[in-house]
Amino acid sequence: MGLLKQLREGFWTPGEPWRSVRSWAVPRFFEAWHSSLCCTLRVTTTGFSRGMPLAFDQERGALIVSWHDQTLLPQHLLRDLNLAGMFSTSRAGQLQGAFWARYGWRPVWGSTKKRAGIMALREALRLLREGQTFAFTPDGPKGPRHEARGGVVYLASNAPAVILPIGVAASRAWKLRSWDRYLIPKPFSHVHLHMGAPLHLPPDIQKDEMSRYLKLVEDAIDAAEQEAEKRVSRT
Repeated sequence: MGLLKQLREGFWTPGEPWRSVRSWAVPRFFEAWHSSLCCTLRVTTTGFSRGMPLAFDQERGALIVSWHDQTLLPQHLLRDLNLAGMFSTSRAGQLQGAFWARYGWRPVWGSTKKRAGIMALREALRLLREGQTFAFTPDGPKGPRHEARGGVVYLASNAPAVILPIGVAASRAWKLRSWDRYLIPKPFSHVHLHMGAPLHLPPDIQKDEMSRYLKLVEDAIDAAEQEAEKRVSRT
């Protein structure tokens, strides 16, 4: 029984929702692949020296936002900084959460189902107010692609929390045939990450004002992506 218990405990982290051999092995496989790929890339950044100090404010957390297809490099660049991310409780989301946890990210579990999604937003709001910074994909987990949903505005307005937009561009890359056309830089390519100007939203934004501020978030991320593309094209 002692050996069986050790083997069993080796395949999951107690207290987390992933509970299978696959969920133990797959994140480790992708970590090895991801780290190996990133070692071949030439990564440059702009804007981080301006924005990142705001991410570690002792009184309030921040929201680091990027589009769902551009998370591969921020995951690597911002590893082991005690940042948190929201992940779906679906099988794919649990695998993704386990993968990100390998890089020191704190998973907060949500869902596209209304009740679970509300509970996750409330937990994220509580943590933001305590100083926890989150990475957030406003068009995740299922799209539409590059269209921000209300959660990011709700959190930024009610915490309150500054929004730090990140755009990513690669000189050579693959784009998957998924809904988000996920970006995977090719080995030995140049990747640039740009953090745009901090975005501060007013408190207590009402529902009839939501679309206006969602457009501001979308424009901020798109502008950061365009700046990243300009930097890559110059090399």
